Amino acid sequence: MQGLTRRIGLISVLAAALLAPLLAFAQGQVQHLSGTMSVQRADGSVRLLSERSQVQVGDVLSTEDGTYAQLDIADGGKITLRPNTRIRIDGFQFSRDEPKKSGFAYSLLKGGLRAVTGLIGKENPEGYELRTETGTVGIRGTDFNAIDIPQPAPGQSAPSDLPKPGVYVVVADGMVVLTSGGTELLAGAGQVAYASDANLPAAIVPLPPNLPEINPPASFGSGNPTAINGGRGDACVI
Repeated sequence: MQGLTRRIGLISVLAAALLAPLLAFAQGQVQHLSGTMSVQRADGSVRLLSERSQVQVGDVLSTEDGTYAQLDIADGGKITLRPNTRIRIDGFQFSRDEPKKSGFAYSLLKGGLRAVTGLIGKENPEGYELRTETGTVGIRGTDFNAIDIPQPAPGQSAPSDLPKPGVYVVVADGMVVLTSGGTELLAGAGQVAYASDANLPAAIVPLPPNLPEINPPASFGSGNPTAINGGRGDACVI
């Protein structure tokens, strides 16, 4: 619980105190893109992104059908978004001279992603946090997938081709701490942590055979974007 309290305090500082001064600076960029990706800025404007577009605190990033995107974060981390995914950059502070005072907080609002942590994850893992609807992911320097399977709409049943609703965190390397229902669950390489409800503890579960994967096409990262999305390095206003 002490570790949880430290993370909550640190991320609160990021989200509140650091948001305003960091809005003018890029915290990362779109390194690879295959398809259509948009951003809603903190001022409410919406734009289409392309490779080398800048990513800032306050951005809500969305990928469309068939779209994969890789974000390169300023501390050396990488985030790959699968199709029909939406994330929000909540807070970021990074100094190469003082990495232990750095932090990064973002939210998975929909879909799925793969995260490979950078210097923040190595030097100050308690300053790294991924928020989801049912739980919060902390790390110990790691490589993981996070997949959000949504609850069905009222009056509808859950799709038979997907696992039961909730957030699944698949750990490829290192360790994650999934906090849900007021408790912390450690999951190491090869394990799957699952949180079905924000009010219930998370659990280690077998890997569902029908869990969506983060598998970009073979051409991803080849430097040949497949969609017209505002020109390389530009952001086109919608």
